[in-house]
Amino acid sequence: MAVNHEPPLWIPCPMFDGSVVVIKHGLIEHCEEGKDAWGVKWTLRDPRSGPFPSSHPLKDPSEVDDYPMPSPEGSTVIKEAKEKASRVNRGKVILAGDNGWGLFERAWLLVSMRRLFLWSFTQPEVVERLIERIAEVKIRLSERLIEEVGVDVILYGDDWGMEDRLLFSPEWWRRFIKPWQAELYKIAKKNDVLVFQHSDGRVEALIPDLVEIGVDILNVQRECNDWHWIKRLYGDRVTLWGGVSARTLDRGTPEDVTREVEECIRLGRNGGLILAPGHSLRYPWENIEAMRRTWMEKGWFRRT
Repeated sequence: MAVNHEPPLWIPCPMFDGSVVVIKHGLIEHCEEGKDAWGVKWTLRDPRSGPFPSSHPLKDPSEVDDYPMPSPEGSTVIKEAKEKASRVNRGKVILAGDNGWGLFERAWLLVSMRRLFLWSFTQPEVVERLIERIAEVKIRLSERLIEEVGVDVILYGDDWGMEDRLLFSPEWWRRFIKPWQAELYKIAKKNDVLVFQHSDGRVEALIPDLVEIGVDILNVQRECNDWHWIKRLYGDRVTLWGGVSARTLDRGTPEDVTREVEECIRLGRNGGLILAPGHSLRYPWENIEAMRRTWMEKGWFRRT
């Protein structure tokens, strides 16, 4: 009901109501120590925020065509996802398939952000080919999650923004990312699967494009993006997911958390909002409890 922009029985909150189960494909997108399936090396520096990339294996434009991308085929890639899905009560739970790191992130992880932007100006066709090769793997992963697992939602994640602006111009994104992002969305759309898009940072400039190519659910940071503006312009087409700022949960008081939850409940009363933390971190127990308590007290409108 929330995603269909109808007044829901309660504000959905997967963290507490168990309404969504996320499953992942078997390609290792990152790890605490060592190399992922794409050949990027990771190192754990801060246990609270997770590992960071410490080396980028693709160092020369001449290597792009022949670089060994991971294969999305084989039974092991989808085995655990199928096993987990078989244990889910599909009559009561939405099954979401996580596609992993997005096109932009995976590209800069492979070549480094400095090289990616440099090549995009000196040899743009190389960057276009790199994104195409990454997209081929990602498209096939989505196909398998939809066809073999039967997910209801495909989760795409790609961090495009800084705190107050994009990491690149909208024109850069439209040239290098948008064409293949649209192909990823098409895979879901033709199978009646919902499209979920996450991005950190301020990405308001891209929302018209995302709506154009078919996004259904936007997980964007409330502290960087104007949720009231998004609801006013796109509230009948896009559902917002999140709303409780990671910054507030991490550093705020329980009273701060309560205020944000209450505002989300007001925004989502007629649908189009799913309550969740803005990001996955380890938060103080008292703030999580304030979020849960406020949701329980004020986020339920009609009980079945």
